[in-house]
Amino acid sequence: MTVALMAFAACTLEAQPMFSEHHGLYDVDRLDVSVTPTDATAEVRYTTDGSEPTAQSSLYTEPLQLTQTTILRAVEVKDGAVTSVSATASYIFIASVLSQPNNPEGYPSTWGQYTQIEGTAVADYEMDPEMTNDATLRPKIIEGLKQLPILSVVSDKGNFFSHENNEETGGIYIYTGPPVGDPTGNGWTRPCSAELFGGPQNHDMSINCGIKLHGGHGRLAEKNPKHSMRLVFKKKYGPSELEYNLFGDGEPNKFGQLVLRCHFGNAWQHWLGSNRDKAQYTRDVWARRMQRKMGHTSVNALYVHLFLNGMYWGIYNIAERVDDQYGKDHLGGKKSDIDVVKIEEEGGNHIEASEGSLDAWNKMVTAVDEATTAEDYQRVTELLDIDNFIDYMLINQYAGNTDWDYHNWYAIRSNAKNAPGFRFLCWDSELIFDNDSENVLTKNSGKESPTGIFNRLLKHPQFASRYLARAKEVLAKDGLLGKQSVVEVWDSLYNSISSALYCEAARWGDYRRDVPNGYGYASTVYTVDGQYAKERKRLKNLYFPLRTQKVLNQITAYVPEPTGIHSVSADHRDSGKYYTLQGIEVEHPTNGVYIRNGKKVIVR
Repeated sequence: MTVALMAFAACTLEAQPMFSEHHGLYDVDRLDVSVTPTDATAEVRYTTDGSEPTAQSSLYTEPLQLTQTTILRAVEVKDGAVTSVSATASYIFIASVLSQPNNPEGYPSTWGQYTQIEGTAVADYEMDPEMTNDATLRPKIIEGLKQLPILSVVSDKGNFFSHENNEETGGIYIYTGPPVGDPTGNGWTRPCSAELFGGPQNHDMSINCGIKLHGGHGRLAEKNPKHSMRLVFKKKYGPSELEYNLFGDGEPNKFGQLVLRCHFGNAWQHWLGSNRDKAQYTRDVWARRMQRKMGHTSVNALYVHLFLNGMYWGIYNIAERVDDQYGKDHLGGKKSDIDVVKIEEEGGNHIEASEGSLDAWNKMVTAVDEATTAEDYQRVTELLDIDNFIDYMLINQYAGNTDWDYHNWYAIRSNAKNAPGFRFLCWDSELIFDNDSENVLTKNSGKESPTGIFNRLLKHPQFASRYLARAKEVLAKDGLLGKQSVVEVWDSLYNSISSALYCEAARWGDYRRDVPNGYGYASTVYTVDGQYAKERKRLKNLYFPLRTQKVLNQITAYVPEPTGIHSVSADHRDSGKYYTLQGIEVEHPTNGVYIRNGKKVIVR
């Protein structure tokens, strides 16, 4: 079968070579690949080291016999000039992955300078032979490679690993541009090819785009050797957007950017042993999935195996970038209607509108800060989606999120007519599910933070009553944050990566034991059947069974039931003119509050 590998997502009309074999994961000894130009009068020039082919690259004359992982990139050339866009096909050989060395040809032995301690990061490329050669683990690793789709990102090796300090040619994995210390490399974007293939979803996508590093302290070489990245779709690199059904039917299928989350907190490569011991790779996605399960907008996620220039880099999570395209897709309206507010870590943690402006945000914060009457509170409800906010807070309170909310959150709003107020999105919730007695209710990071807004709103009986009623509902034994519901989401995520975790362990489980890293050495290799299984058992047996009731007890102790307030939920509303509350008939209110027979009724 002859296949063109520039994504149908790209919708380009430009010529490009065609490959006889599809990109994919191969368990074979040899693969023969033919390359055919779309213009029969053109010749084909190709590379196999990830670099962009030119008119001077190797001339294709006969089918290529591949016996190991090969990144094939090709262009059409006529009269000495390139006449097509480049096409890329990644042929990942399982045997090559299992024998991935620590000294790949042409790659540096060191990465970037440390930022907060002295030293330089020692490079690590190897799949741990202790695991890949183990008779029990080897078949598990092979099975794990097949469990997830593969995202293959390909670029000239210098774009990733060049030590040249140059904003055009320097390697983004060397100059990481961290939010503290030397900012060199901040924002550097390099051209690349991105292919997504295989997995249970049978993905098949390929596109030329840009790539840059993403995140905050996860870009510090001493803290994390496995960096998060971001794919950028711009005409400078290829199509101006990716149009592809990435997250399933009914979900957005157009993207200007995508985040490749590496799993930094509570992961095996983390700089702190206390983090490494708790690695599960499902915490952050659990928060986003739980937000969706509770009926709200959330950020989509897709687990993948990431390969850089054919080298296995571990389990990553493709996430939507919260930007104006995300807002348009999830909230409606136009891109120009969208405001996205977040904490920006670079230059010191501060509120920033990454899309739109802070005008509506400032109005909301001021309304919360100055509200004293029921009418003032009603104004707040027009600027803040109260139902979303309450559930967002309950998710983070249940999870005991300790790396929040001085950062790691997004708020988004459409300024289109009749659009709801600001909605908060769970994001980067990696440091959760630690202590089953963790209490974050008293946290208050200032009036512009979610916790600050929450504590101010608790002064209003309308909000306090509504919050308490929802807490009792979702933290009930059969509630959405009850043990059964929480574990259903948790186990569904584990089941989706249960085999792939063996690949992650072989790639990064030995890093802190074997690689000099400035923080001393771990005493052990981290494994699925060892530390991972122990932490999973703790959560299943000791955390989830206890957490729901403990959080409910914390809430009822912290938020007294407002005196004389009765709450009517939507489930108890009559279809006619009146509500019935404990035998008392009350008229439909216009502002959420109605007094009947001397009793104040809050309708939510």
